[in-house]
Amino acid sequence: MNEEVLREEAGRRNNPAGTGLPPDFSGPEQEQGQSFAAGGAEHLPAGTGQEDGEEPGPGFLELVYGVFFEPRSTMQKVAHRPPLGQAVLLVTILNLLGTGAWFVAAARVLERELNVTSLGLFGPSLQALLPLGAVTVFLWGYFKWFAYSALLSLAAEVLGGLGSARGVMAASGLASLPAVLLVPVQLLTFGAGSESLAVNMFSGLAGLAVAIWILVLNTIGVREVHSLSTGRSLLAVLSPYLALVAFLILLLVALVIAAASLPSHVPLWDYF
Repeated sequence: MNEEVLREEAGRRNNPAGTGLPPDFSGPEQEQGQSFAAGGAEHLPAGTGQEDGEEPGPGFLELVYGVFFEPRSTMQKVAHRPPLGQAVLLVTILNLLGTGAWFVAAARVLERELNVTSLGLFGPSLQALLPLGAVTVFLWGYFKWFAYSALLSLAAEVLGGLGSARGVMAASGLASLPAVLLVPVQLLTFGAGSESLAVNMFSGLAGLAVAIWILVLNTIGVREVHSLSTGRSLLAVLSPYLALVAFLILLLVALVIAAASLPSHVPLWDYF
């Protein structure tokens, strides 16, 4: 009787309840089995997609839908796992659409000027420069995105942010999505002509609304990525524009001081 009791106690020690392991199953495998039986996932093999309990990131169409209709939860997902590749794809699509709209507008303006004025041999040369201008506009879209994201990330870190530049770049790229709504507005402007006051007013109001929308999306993105307050996030988003305004004011003040320091009887053009 005593031997049976001792065997049962030894079995309980070697096979804790809940693991379902045989009595002689011990060592690191036993600890892994105990953790798995307790609900832990830290011992699961790599590549299962559940090592850290995270779900796969959102797809491209899910991100597009989320930016339009669920910006807060979408930016939270972006902050948790920045989809930089999908942001690059979105920026590329927007650059292609913007470049196409610019090319159509530039070709139409050039054609109208050629019909009104006689440019002689300069006309074909200007037309040949249109593809070069289109490439420049396309590359400028990438440079603008990269430079603005860098300034945005720097401003957020100065204000006490805890996020990463990768997250800010992804959020900034996705925040530019509402700009796609300006493409039909530009086509409407081209069709109606720039002489229509109503069309110009509608185009200006649409551009202002999209700019405010993008500003709000960038603020939400910086807030979620850097864990800042809404006020500090808005200040970080506006900081590049505020810095530009401050620079222009300082430049204007310097020019005024320089002009005031010149003798009144000396013409200004003598200094050039």
